[in-house]
Amino acid sequence: MANERTILADCCEDWIIEWGGFYRAGREFRCPECGTDWKKTEADGYRRGDGRAFVRRARSGPNAEFPYLAAADGHEPNVERCCAKILLAHGERMADGPFVCPVCGTEWARTTQRLHGLRVPVFAKAGLREALTVQPGRTRPFLVALSEYSPPRD
Repeated sequence: MANERTILADCCEDWIIEWGGFYRAGREFRCPECGTDWKKTEADGYRRGDGRAFVRRARSGPNAEFPYLAAADGHEPNVERCCAKILLAHGERMADGPFVCPVCGTEWARTTQRLHGLRVPVFAKAGLREALTVQPGRTRPFLVALSEYSPPRD
């Protein structure tokens, strides 16, 4: 499908960015957080258990570098890793209004809406079919479309 996006779990990407360089090519391993099977295929290449391939890349700024995993087939996620990390780490505390990612330059608009009786941060950008919010998860929060949000279970 032309619109299909390759989604990569944050835990897998975080593990590979931090520790993937220590595996030899050909070595199989599992994400310690979600248990997904992986294989290092080459110096900066990784194949997920379902066969999807990813390549370690980096965006360079004037004084820093931001590493991320890109889909080898070019079907990238709707939200870049840099944006997702910032929105997940700081989005709930950001003031409503515009925000520009310092890494990739994506322009976001942050608002607050009521969902299921809760006030939640909402993030929108050009080209995104539906705005996103932060979904509390079993091991960590993640971004979901507003229509997919469910209130946290205590």
